[in-house]
Amino acid sequence: MTDDTDAPAVLAQDVFDAALLPRPGGRVLRALRLAGAFGAQLLQQLVPSPSVHDVVVTRRSDGTEVLREPAGDPLSAGDMLAGIRRDLATLDPDTFLAQWESRTRD
Repeated sequence: MTDDTDAPAVLAQDVFDAALLPRPGGRVLRALRLAGAFGAQLLQQLVPSPSVHDVVVTRRSDGTEVLREPAGDPLSAGDMLAGIRRDLATLDPDTFLAQWESRTRD
């Protein structure tokens, strides 16, 4: 039996949604990012791979973007999304935003 007394009344996942979206920019910039990611894979990650996607957190009520983070290496973008979704499922909305905003400033 688990003790749910520490669980927030409203979870961040009830207020926000997270998804992987292409980074902003036109077709040329996206093509350059893809070519850079491909090149980094060919060089076995000896050079940093550009982020091709962002993890975007939006409000469920109106779709307003509240957080946008580069997802990093294309092979680990899903890991970042999973981490954000894990935080959405365990934290209240204010704590979630405070923690992720402090990470983006570092």
